[in-house]
Amino acid sequence: MSESRRTAEQRRAAAVEAGLAAFADHGLTTAAVTRAAREIGVSAPYVFRLFGGRRGFFLACLDRLEELQIEAFTGADAVPGESFEQMGARFRALAAGDAISGFSIQAVAVARTDPAVADRYRRLLSRVLRAVARHTGASPAELTVFLARGALIVQFEALSMDLATLTSDQVVESLLADEAP
Repeated sequence: MSESRRTAEQRRAAAVEAGLAAFADHGLTTAAVTRAAREIGVSAPYVFRLFGGRRGFFLACLDRLEELQIEAFTGADAVPGESFEQMGARFRALAAGDAISGFSIQAVAVARTDPAVADRYRRLLSRVLRAVARHTGASPAELTVFLARGALIVQFEALSMDLATLTSDQVVESLLADEAP
C-alpha cells in the first residue's frame, strides 16, 4: 500500500510506533515529532493534526505502551498460572532495545512536571497491575516486587546492560563487582 493511500488511522498507528522510539531519544520535543513524521513519510504539522499536538501524540504513545505491556503479561503467549519469571521473560523481550525502555523513562521524567502525563502514566500502571493481578492472583506485595523488577529491567535496558545473556540478578552482581566510580 502506498503512503498516499493509507488512512488517517493507519498513519496514526504508524506514527505511534515511530513515536515510541523518537520520544525515547528526544523526549517530549518537536524534534521527536519531526523524526516520527519523517519515518512514516508525512509532515510534522500533519502529525500534530492527527493527535491535536505534541502532548496528544505523547499520550497516544503511552496508550500503546500500556497495550504492549498488557499483551506481554497476559496476551496470547500467557498461560494461566504461569510464574512471574515467565511473564518477566516476555517483558524483557518487549523492553529489549531502546524504544520501550527509553520511552518509559522519558514518560516518567515528563510526568514529574506535566499533570496530564502523570495522570495517564498512573492509569497505565493501574491497568497493567490489575491485569497482572487478574492473571496471576498475586497479592499487592508480590505485585510490588514484580513492578520493581520491571522498573529495574527498564533501567538496565536504557543503560545498554546485557540482558540478552544475563539475568537481572547477574547484572546486579556485575554492578556490585564494578569498581568504577
